[in-house]
Amino acid sequence: MYQFRTTIFFVLLFWAVTAFAVPTFEGQYSIGSLIPGLSSLQALREGHSRKSAPRHLNVRPPDAIGNLTITSGAVGTPLFYIHRSRLWQYVNETSIHAVNVVNGTEDAPGTNQIPLQMMLDEQPGGINGGVWKWQGTMLIYQLGSKNNSGVYYDCMLPKGGRGLLTFLQGVPTPRGCSLLTLHGFEHDV
Repeated sequence: MYQFRTTIFFVLLFWAVTAFAVPTFEGQYSIGSLIPGLSSLQALREGHSRKSAPRHLNVRPPDAIGNLTITSGAVGTPLFYIHRSRLWQYVNETSIHAVNVVNGTEDAPGTNQIPLQMMLDEQPGGINGGVWKWQGTMLIYQLGSKNNSGVYYDCMLPKGGRGLLTFLQGVPTPRGCSLLTLHGFEHDV
């Protein structure tokens, strides 16, 4: 009888240990906990006040491919992450889009410099060799030994609409543009 009780005890102990050793996703409250570094990108303008409505990097119209822009409100705010030095937008469990940097086609007004424009596409493209990285919470774009110091411009585009531009050297704020920085406050710093 003693041996039977001992056997039952060890069988129950084995099942209890096995049940607690099975991995679960308890505590995984967001997709950000499954994809390292996933974060919305909040735009902070010069003279930003905590009282003002948060502004985020977004695509207009929502769920479209093309120009990235800055929008107000948290509804439909996309999530981004850096993987292998590229910036990606998380769309859903089966789809991600590349954030590409492309050469502008004409000088930004008041700068005598051709800007770089951020564009969203289903495939990686644009300028080769660029690197996205975090400096604290700030998003930085680097190409070779030059970087944008985390400075971006929300600008009216010549053909209409707004777009997000950057430069790899300091320039005065182009006419029709607002200077801003992009921050991923939720990413793993």
